Amino acid sequence: MLVNYDDNPRNSIVFTASLILDYLISDKYNNDFNELYNYCMEYKMEYSLFFLSLDWLYIIGIIKEINERNEVII
Repeated sequence: MLVNYDDNPRNSIVFTASLILDYLISDKYNNDFNELYNYCMEYKMEYSLFFLSLDWLYIIGIIKEINERNEVII
């Protein structure tokens, strides 16, 4: 599931996590969770893959937390 070269590569965790990370490190976007979700849905990302990618970024230490103001902290 991490790297899926047989099917559509856009459905791999590596690709979707890179979209999330690109959004989070960009200066032109907020780190608001709802805006991040809407940004990812523009790319037709599956709901489960979005949360799986967030979990993966948390496990490897890139995302620290989602605070009480719904901000994703890297």
